[in-house]
Amino acid sequence: MRYAETGVIIEVDLSRGNIEKVETDPNLTRLHLGGQGTADKILWDRVPPEVEPFSPDNLLIFSTGLLHGTPVPGTNRVAVNTFSPQTNLHAHSLFGGWWGPELKHAG
Repeated sequence: MRYAETGVIIEVDLSRGNIEKVETDPNLTRLHLGGQGTADKILWDRVPPEVEPFSPDNLLIFSTGLLHGTPVPGTNRVAVNTFSPQTNLHAHSLFGGWWGPELKHAG
């Protein structure tokens, strides 16, 4: 049984209008601890170094951490990761509120 995570990634392909629920490898979470670390690993593995920021091959990843949606203070931050059009480098931002817990509890 997996705790503190949903065990799935929702992949939304806006180019094709496709939504897919993909099971995750438990080792991905164990090694990268969810949220920011998992998003960084996915970008590293799936986006080629020569990708243009506005290319359909670039990813925009919204991720929540393992303690997201729990009563633990300071854990309800959503990480957004991509390659920036301004610098052509990895960029991330964090935001709070209720969107992240709703995303995580939606399964």
